[in-house]
Amino acid sequence: MALVAARRRRYTRGVSDGLTALHSWRDGAGASPAASPTLHRALVHCTDPGAADAWCDALRAEGIVIDSQRSDTPPHARLLYCTPRVAEHLGLLREWRVRDALLPLVVVCPALRELDQVLALEVGADDVIDAATGAAVVAARLRALWRRSRGPVAAAPQQLSFGRLSLHLRERGVQLGGERIELTECEFEVLWLLAQQAGRAVSRAELLQRLRGLPFARIDRSIDCRIYRLRAKLGDGAAERIRTVRNCGYLFSPARW
Repeated sequence: MALVAARRRRYTRGVSDGLTALHSWRDGAGASPAASPTLHRALVHCTDPGAADAWCDALRAEGIVIDSQRSDTPPHARLLYCTPRVAEHLGLLREWRVRDALLPLVVVCPALRELDQVLALEVGADDVIDAATGAAVVAARLRALWRRSRGPVAAAPQQLSFGRLSLHLRERGVQLGGERIELTECEFEVLWLLAQQAGRAVSRAELLQRLRGLPFARIDRSIDCRIYRLRAKLGDGAAERIRTVRNCGYLFSPARW
C-alpha cells in the first residue's frame, strides 16, 4: 500500500509540474502567476427551449458566464445548441457569421454526426462539439479559442456609411442620398459583405462561401447576377463604385459615393 501511495504522489506531482510548465510557456517568461483570469461571457441560443439548461449550468460551474439573450455587455463567443440536426439551422449560422465575422462561433449538437460537423464548419462555425462532452472539456476548448483571438470582441457595427450611402444591418435598410433603396435579402447580404471589406477585392469564392456555405463553381453565376441587380438599383454605371476585378471578384469603393 505504501508503494502505491508513493507512486500516486509522484504521478500527481508530475501532472502538476507539467501543467505549471504549460502555463509558463503559454504566458511567457515575464507573466505574473498571480494574474487573475479574464471573465469570459458566452451567448447561448438553444433551438429547443429548456433542452440546454443543465448543460449551461455545468458550464457556469466551470467559470463561464452564460447569457441566454443579448445583453449590454458584448459576448466573447456565440454558442448554438441545436436539436435535432445541424442541417436545419444552417441559415441561422450563416446570418450570425455575417453579422459577427470575428466572434467565435461554436455549435453544440446531441448525438453529433460527422455530417453535422462538416456542415457547421463549412458554414463558418469555429468548433463543433457533441453535447455529451464534459463541461470541463468544453470550457477548455472555449478558452483555447479565446487565447487565439485578440481579446474581447467589440460589438459588430450595425451601420456603415460612405458619403451619400448608408447601410443599416438590423433593419436591412439602404439609403442613397436620403432615398431608400429596396433590396432583397440576398442583395443586401452581398452589399454588406463588400462594404465591410471596402477597398479590398473580394473573390466570388469567398462571397459564395460566406453567403451560402458552398464551394465556388465556375458555372455558378448567382453572385454575378446579384452584383448586376445591385448596380442597377444603386445607379452604379460609369462610376464603378462596385468594381469588377479581373480574375478575382468585386471591390467596393469607399470613396465614390
